[in-house]
Amino acid sequence: MNDMVLTNRQIFWMMVSSQVIMTILLTTAPAIQLAKQDAWFSLLLSIAMATGIAYVCGKLASIFPDKSLIEFNRILLGKWLGGVISFLYLLVWIVILTVILKQFSLFITGTIMPRTPVFFIQIPMFLVVLYPTVHGVGVIARICELTGPIILIGIIGPLFLALNQLDKDRLLPIYIDTGLLPLMKGALPAAAFLGDCIMLLMLIAFVAQRKQIVRHAVGGVLLSGVVTLISVVFSILMFGQNVAANYTYPMLMIVRSISIGGIIENLDAIVVTIWIMSVFTKLSLYLFVSSYGTSQLFGLKDWRKATWVIAAIVMLVSLIPFNYEEISVIFPVKVAAPFIFPIFMVVGPLLLLVLALMKRKKLRMQSTP
Repeated sequence: MNDMVLTNRQIFWMMVSSQVIMTILLTTAPAIQLAKQDAWFSLLLSIAMATGIAYVCGKLASIFPDKSLIEFNRILLGKWLGGVISFLYLLVWIVILTVILKQFSLFITGTIMPRTPVFFIQIPMFLVVLYPTVHGVGVIARICELTGPIILIGIIGPLFLALNQLDKDRLLPIYIDTGLLPLMKGALPAAAFLGDCIMLLMLIAFVAQRKQIVRHAVGGVLLSGVVTLISVVFSILMFGQNVAANYTYPMLMIVRSISIGGIIENLDAIVVTIWIMSVFTKLSLYLFVSSYGTSQLFGLKDWRKATWVIAAIVMLVSLIPFNYEEISVIFPVKVAAPFIFPIFMVVGPLLLLVLALMKRKKLRMQSTP
């Protein structure tokens, strides 16, 4: 079995397993804080933006068979400018990789292991992540095929156990208390998380059969967005917008509030378990695309050597004592939403797609007698 070949179905599950739970846990509260009881509408905007990004990335990668972002950047932008743009993308992925690792450790210490030093969580987790990464993207993909359905069941199952605690009036009034601008601001956190499907610009190069790749890529992002939308609606219906907005992790509080006959309760271990699964796949994917892209950019023959170097850098930086607010509030609001999302997730892929279509049209005109 080739560990550097992907299928369309694996692309779908890679998007789902790496996106859905982190988007739910880290963007539900910010969306409700900004859009109040209309946060569900903000999530619709997030889904539209994210699926659009996935479509653009899928179409762009399909124009250049067997080529990654690093390679077609050089084709479209030239050796030097293309190299600079590729380096910036790699830098963004490495920064996000570090942030995810730190967020994970803070989540564990903040929920179930409050007295555990952060590095006792980060180091073992990253060592486990290294194993599938150095064995190839195909190994990561097969893990996603296994964990993806488990993650979905682990999210949807507990939500429906909370049906008896929902109040539909908590979604009212619609739009009157917010307005368009807060709804758009509320869409940005989830859109930025779902927008990390720009990894497709690296991953699609490994897909053998690309006939339906765009549909599978968009489908994975769409499903992640829809499940996030459901969790936001449940959070508002269960707690109301004022209470839900003040919870750090509304999804975790929903699960903790479930009690059926005094028998089915204390299910928060489910959320922690699927969080670990999702973080594991996300860290593996970011480490792979960063390492493989770095090796292509600098002409390294063995991309695995870059993996060890990047892993060491990420581990050292993640040990800097950032707190929860700096990592999960300030970074998304001050860095991800105003810079990473619009520049690297929206404008960058869209501009590259326009250049690719223009170049393809020019080549066709030149080949026509």
